[in-house]
Order: sequence, then structure tokens, then C-alpha cells
Amino acid sequence: MKFQWAVQIAIFLSEKVSTMNFCVYLDNGHEVHGYFVPDGFSKQPKIHVRVNGEDKITEINCWIYLEGAKAQGAHETGNVAFVLSKDNVPGIDLADDLEIIDPDSGLVFYRRDKFGKYIPKKVFRLETSYVPQMEIDLSLKPYFQFFEHRVENYGFETVRQMLEIIHQPSVYVSGRVLLKNYLLYIDYNIDTTLISLRDPFYELATRLIIFSRFKKHRFRFVTERDKTLFLPVIEWFSDVDIQDEGSIRKKIRSAPKDTLSLLSSPFTHQLIASSPSDVARLDDVSRALDRLSQFTLFDAGRYESGYADNIAELLNIPVGTIKIKPQLEPVHQLADILRSISTVEHILEADLILYHFIQKAEHKAFSNQEG
Repeated sequence: MKFQWAVQIAIFLSEKVSTMNFCVYLDNGHEVHGYFVPDGFSKQPKIHVRVNGEDKITEINCWIYLEGAKAQGAHETGNVAFVLSKDNVPGIDLADDLEIIDPDSGLVFYRRDKFGKYIPKKVFRLETSYVPQMEIDLSLKPYFQFFEHRVENYGFETVRQMLEIIHQPSVYVSGRVLLKNYLLYIDYNIDTTLISLRDPFYELATRLIIFSRFKKHRFRFVTERDKTLFLPVIEWFSDVDIQDEGSIRKKIRSAPKDTLSLLSSPFTHQLIASSPSDVARLDDVSRALDRLSQFTLFDAGRYESGYADNIAELLNIPVGTIKIKPQLEPVHQLADILRSISTVEHILEADLILYHFIQKAEHKAFSNQEG
């Protein structure tokens, strides 16, 4: 099984994901200057431009040579830059709304901010729920000039580029990524960070439900990388009856150690690991707590509406703007079963200690407020 685990990780690390680089560094109303390096060393760089929300798309082949793109091995020819004007994009000089899009992924990597309508903050939300809380992100989309969520679907270089955007003051990036790999870019360019955790048993229950049903339902939010990484979990728990307490107990207690290790303390792992193969240990809890303390807004996941209202207050938008789906009773029921299985306590050991300290700090804060 150890060999199988090593093979799965090797496949995971070598698996190709969408990687691109982009930048728009000038928009004076008459001209837009930037570059776009596509996912593909020899691919012809091209962009789509939409003016004032019209259905019509103007396709532009990038043609200007950029020394860095060729010298750094990002593109074969280096012809990745562009200048947009009324000559190649009619109406661009009069447009209130302008979007520049990667035609392959659909990523809108530039929106014009003609009237200062966007929030002048650079926000990163670390997604910790395996079922992404997209409703939070989509509630905030209209308020940001650059917006992208579920960035775990992109490669490292593309996510780094999103976090490094310097020519746009309004940026929102969200995804379930390993925090350590992006701390450098977050620390120097992102001014607002958001995170929410929840009961570790609830999170594990969520994952078991998803993986046990994956072969039949093929949930779209499960990335290609996760299909490889969690394949042993998907195979082992496939079609298990999550409402049958005896069946759940038997499956978990007889599961191979390497399979269960894939479910080990996901919160601590996400906060301190740099690789999927890293294992969260008890002595990592203090580092995880330190990372949590550096977030602008942290929520313990007890009251969804409270988290939503706190985000709204932080960003100075109307309370009630942000939507969050309530937690699900069937997931709570499975979580209660998992609490009584000693093997599960061992799997979640680091996360349970982490969450204990969080609850303790939360209780102390409430007591001080009441006092």
C-alpha cells in the first residue's frame, strides 16, 4: 500500500493543470496595454475582448514581442503582448465596460473600472470546506474588478499571478489551496484575508459522503488532481451506506492505513503543508494557530450568518448581501457517528486539538465581552 500511495502522489504532482500568465498594466480609456501567456509553450497567444457586455466577441492574436516571456522559457516566440485601441476593438474608447478573457479557460483577467465602482481592496479567501462555499464568492463578484474563485483548478503560476496583481486595486481570489505555497505573495500584495473552519467531524463526514457517491454522481467541484489523489478513498468507500452505522464503523476500522491517511486532519494540513504528501502532526498545531492569527477575519464556523455579516462589515457592503448555505442535517448525523469511532479521533487528532484551542479562545473572547 505504501508503494501505491507513492505512485498516486507521483501522478498527482506530475499531472497537468491549466497554467497561464497575464497582466494589464495600462488602460487610459483609449488604449489598453498588456500581455497574455497561454497554457501551452508553442500555442498562439490570443485573447477575447467584450465591450459593454455585448454578445459579440473580438478575438485578438497577441503579436508584440516580450523579451521576458521568451528568455524565461514561458513561450516559444515571446510574441505575447498586445495593445487594444479603436483600430482593433471598435468602441473601446467609449466603453464603460470592457472585459479581456482567456478563450480557453474563460477566465476574465481584466475588467475596466471606469467609475471607481469596485471595492479598493485585495482580498484572499482560503476555502477550507471540501464542498466549496461558492455562494460566498458569487455574492461578492459584482464588487471586485478582478475576481476568480475555485482557483485550485489552476496551476501554481496562474494562482501566483492572481495574487500578484498590482495594476488593479480591486482583487478577489478564493480557493482550496495549500496556504504555505502562497504566503509570500499574500503577505506583500493582499491586504484582506478571510478564513472559516468548522467542526472537524462535520468536514470529514462531508468528504466521506462525497467520495462514497463519487462514482455515481461525479461532483464537478472534485478536481482532476483530487480524483487521482483520493482514488484509494473513493475505491474503499464506494457505495457504502452512510446511514448504516455498523457499515460505517466496519469500513473505517478495516481501511488500509495509507487510505485513511489521505483524510488526516485536513485543516492543519492545509495551513502548514507545502505538498499533498506532507502529513499533519501534533507539533504542527502551534504553527497552524499562528497562521490563523494572521488572517484579517477568522470564523469558527458555528453561525454562518455571523460570518457573512462580518465579511460584509469588513468590506463595507450592505449586511445581507452575502449568502451562505446552512449546514446539512444528514452530514451532522454522520458526524455524530464518526465521533464515537476511536480510529476517527486518531485520523483527526491534529485538527481536533487545533479546534479545541479555537473554541477555547472564542469562549475567552465572549467572556471578556460580557465582562
